[in-house]
Amino acid sequence: MATADPVTEALFALRFLQQRGERGMFRQWRVDVRARISGSQEVSLLAPLLPPGKLAFDLFTLCGLTGSVDGAVETLRGRTVERLSAEVAHAAAVTPLPGWTRHVAAADREWIDLLGTAVRGAHRATVAPYWPQIRACLNTERGRHGRALADFGVERLLASLHPSVRWRPPVLEMPSPHAREFRLGGRGMVVIPSMFCRPLPAPMLDYPEGEGEAPELWLFVPVADVPGTSPASLTDRAADGDALATLLGRTRAAVLRAVAAGPVTTGGLARRAGVSISVASQQAAVLRDAGLIVTRRVGKAVLHTTTTTGDALLADGGIGPSSTPLTTVEHPFSER
Repeated sequence: MATADPVTEALFALRFLQQRGERGMFRQWRVDVRARISGSQEVSLLAPLLPPGKLAFDLFTLCGLTGSVDGAVETLRGRTVERLSAEVAHAAAVTPLPGWTRHVAAADREWIDLLGTAVRGAHRATVAPYWPQIRACLNTERGRHGRALADFGVERLLASLHPSVRWRPPVLEMPSPHAREFRLGGRGMVVIPSMFCRPLPAPMLDYPEGEGEAPELWLFVPVADVPGTSPASLTDRAADGDALATLLGRTRAAVLRAVAAGPVTTGGLARRAGVSISVASQQAAVLRDAGLIVTRRVGKAVLHTTTTTGDALLADGGIGPSSTPLTTVEHPFSER
């Protein structure tokens, strides 16, 4: 059972934002996030890769389950050209892709870095302000699955994963846009509770870089709407930011929040925070020296972004149908 991963949640969140049938859920979250991503070049880069109802370009396994944004971006940057080109070719056979993905297929470093920057921006906009709530919800769900396994065994766990999942020993069946069959051969399956993987579970294959190694199956499962794990109360805590302002000072806190909204130039930072360019530059230098933001050159632009430490401080400081083809898994579970 995997722990909560912020990047996979952010990617599912972007897909969830585009789904038509789920608009009653997370209403305030939708309003807040749409305002946050309005005009965002990072999010506009990722959105075509995450169309609703499909899992075409598998950015999820390309980023890995590292538990951190920095780890995910480094994993993405380390992918081989063989893995990247295979992923782009597979996705292009399922859905139209933007032309720039050919650069990703060629492992063009500049485009891989842009993709990594987009992942960071998506995380800041969709997940970072809510991460304490999301993580608590996912950990509660993980504990529920763990107790089912410990108290009643594998069969009870598999039978209780999700209403759409059917356990017919030795096969686990679930709805999927495409009929597929995974034969695990005793390798096991990683079950990953997810807040934004909705409305159905999502199976993915993580292909190792080594020659001849078999892929690992990841199964993302929507959290159950039960007491203690209901996502209905997900809210943005940005309005409660007094603690952060007390710690850093109002201007510095405003600048840090402005950077957290997505990669930004110094001029853009000044406009977001409502301060002069000189003040924005000065405060950015202080935040950079404290390890809360980093400044990088991307093409001709110099952009400020928050670090993992900065994201953690922002989170803690309060900013903040039957006809569907089946995917089947044979011998689907072994303990890890």
